[in-house]
Amino acid sequence: MQLKALGDTKRQHGWRIRYEMMGDTAIFILVRQIPGLGELWYVPNGPGVASLEGLKTFAEAVTQMKPRPFMVKIDPEIPKNQITPTQLSKLGFVVAPRNIQYNVSTAIVDLSPDEDGILALFKQKTRYNVRLAAKKGVVVEAVATNDATIDTFYRLAEITYRRAGVYVRSRAYFADFWRLYAESGHGQMFFAKFQGEVLAAAFIIYTDKTALYKDGASSREHSSLQAPYLLQWEIMRWLKARCVQHYDLHGVPPADRIDDPTHPLAGLARFKTGFQPEVTEYIGTYDLPLNPTAYARWLRYAERIAVAYEYRVRKRLFY
Repeated sequence: MQLKALGDTKRQHGWRIRYEMMGDTAIFILVRQIPGLGELWYVPNGPGVASLEGLKTFAEAVTQMKPRPFMVKIDPEIPKNQITPTQLSKLGFVVAPRNIQYNVSTAIVDLSPDEDGILALFKQKTRYNVRLAAKKGVVVEAVATNDATIDTFYRLAEITYRRAGVYVRSRAYFADFWRLYAESGHGQMFFAKFQGEVLAAAFIIYTDKTALYKDGASSREHSSLQAPYLLQWEIMRWLKARCVQHYDLHGVPPADRIDDPTHPLAGLARFKTGFQPEVTEYIGTYDLPLNPTAYARWLRYAERIAVAYEYRVRKRLFY
């Protein structure tokens, strides 16, 4: 989520982009001008540090930059058990009212074993469903990202997201995101088909070592064929062939609710933890207020107004 392709996408949907070096770490910052408050900065899944000392360096660097924002929002991929809220508080960070990224709690599949070793890590039912789908004739293809495949994927996504009661971004947003990642060599679309019909789709984004299951959708048609299971397995094989070591399945309930049938993500939890039962939890989203008065106004009313304006007028999400 710190690749240039995301910045280029966000630039077309309401944000300005700022590129910076923080010591040896390159980051990009999403910038929004908030009337009456100043600039809001957001560093998605950044700032790319893995320690308290790295966050301290980042906080010190930000305070010296011009123009200075009234707040900075971060959600670094730092494990929850490595840093305490008290330690972050001493650096000036405060817990944000809500998390932005979905993979604050997630399941990450280790792709370093051979294929038999990876399969052995799956739950028995998941292995069964992978083999069933292949036996019944489901075929998985890595497909080009073009108008036709975007239309197919988006139609399936609309059905899936609305079925789950989740807001679906515009086709234009998905098209820009998928195209820019694919063109940069960091994104790939996959379809799982049965007799020519697309039953499930996925778009993954990846670097040389890590991949993320960014977007997915599936049909209820032929659900007994278990196409999404084979889709994920073939994605893993595709990534492994390119030496990717870790595959983030992008969002499950927190560890203490992973088996809670009432959780909104309970269905996804059953599916994803079939591939990796262990839950990885990150610290989540934190704010760094640099203008306490403006930040207080942001929390009290400005964020609600900004989010509502984007949704009702611009027909898009704020973040």
